[in-house]
Amino acid sequence: MMVYSLFNHIKGKNGSRWAGFIKETGIDHMLIVAIDAAKYTHKAMICNFYGDVLVKPFEFDASETGFESLKSFIQQEKHEDIKEIVVGIETTGHYYEDVVRRCHQEGYQVRILNAATTAQERQGLLNWSKTDNLDLMVIVQTIINGKGTFGEWPSGNGQQLQKLTRARRSLVKERTALQNLIRSHMDQIFREMQGKNIWVEGKRTYMKPFSQFFGKASRYIMRYYPHPSDILTLGAEGLRDISIRENLKIRENSIDILLKLAENSISQPKQAVETEIFLLSQNLDQLDLLDQQISNLEGKIEDSFIQTESAVLLSITGIGLVTGAELAAEMGDLSDYEHAGQLIKMAGTNPIVKQSGWHKASYHGVSKQGRKTFRDVTYQVGKSVAHNNPAMNNHYQKLKERGKHVNQAYIALGNRTIRLAFAMIRKQTLYQAQHNNYVLYHELKKKLRIANVKEFYDRFVLAEQPSA
Repeated sequence: MMVYSLFNHIKGKNGSRWAGFIKETGIDHMLIVAIDAAKYTHKAMICNFYGDVLVKPFEFDASETGFESLKSFIQQEKHEDIKEIVVGIETTGHYYEDVVRRCHQEGYQVRILNAATTAQERQGLLNWSKTDNLDLMVIVQTIINGKGTFGEWPSGNGQQLQKLTRARRSLVKERTALQNLIRSHMDQIFREMQGKNIWVEGKRTYMKPFSQFFGKASRYIMRYYPHPSDILTLGAEGLRDISIRENLKIRENSIDILLKLAENSISQPKQAVETEIFLLSQNLDQLDLLDQQISNLEGKIEDSFIQTESAVLLSITGIGLVTGAELAAEMGDLSDYEHAGQLIKMAGTNPIVKQSGWHKASYHGVSKQGRKTFRDVTYQVGKSVAHNNPAMNNHYQKLKERGKHVNQAYIALGNRTIRLAFAMIRKQTLYQAQHNNYVLYHELKKKLRIANVKEFYDRFVLAEQPSA
């Protein structure tokens, strides 16, 4: 009997799993159920492996009664020779998730298809139309051709961590857009408060009153004294009093700069920008709310992350709480992967190799064929370790010396970190460059609350120490 290796298939591990499933089940002993998921009403079709339509396209509602209806159609076609029900479903937002979960509960084999795969299959059929019935046919054809992946339904802390980190990323994007809007309001009210170019000894320099435009002091001034006339009315003495009373810690230099900018401001009279001031106040309220929501999410992320095996990533210098949690969440369950290269391919940060005949292999950027969220996180991880991890910074400098663009270097270091993370999580080992209790403790103290630092030590540090 021939044993099929995971690496002995032209489509790799996924192709090997599908081929093994087909050989074990037999093409005459399975039903293929194609499902086109939607918000209120799903659509399905049942075929055999040869593409013969056994049950024409039918609709079922997105509820338990609808799923029971789907089961009844399957039962009608499931005669005694049928061993497996293979359900193919395209990832459409989050609408497909409940169907996948219920299919797993019923013991069906679920094949997950992404939109790019089905679009490619549609082109192969030379049909550029898009209807529900055609989508179902494409899904069946895609499954027959062995595309898609077996959808293991995620659960536990890993799934929760992914939801939390993606929710935070969404809120951060929303906050950035809101901050840009606030800057726009300030352009109308007091443009110079954001800074001004000046000439000093024949050189242009940038003068601004606050190092952080959205810091505590700057926000207070924007909320209560946003117009240049407000600053001039307060004067230096008034600004000092406010700084002391509200604990704003405004430096004397900042007070001087703020007054100079107000004196020479090109802004309109305060009455002409009353609407902008009102909208500014509204947006500052929204910004405070978003900051609080993001802070609350980060607390939940920390509590969830520390419970996972991936928490060992926090021992890496340059990997903070959020960065480490996002990387762990996007990597997911590692039990389904043989090596880190598969994760890099899933992120779409693997280089494209072109080789033909006697020509030397050349590399043309990254594939960008994987998951965009994972790719974004890989870039951020690479950027973080490039500037905050001494060992990684050495690699970063070497890459730049070789003429690599900064973004290319970040991606390369992100891939390097994925390989490191894969090994650390698999072996449950700490980052060796930081495996010194004193250094590690201070590294963790920057990233975690004290209770979670203790949790980390109990799980990962004490566990490594030999018993007396």
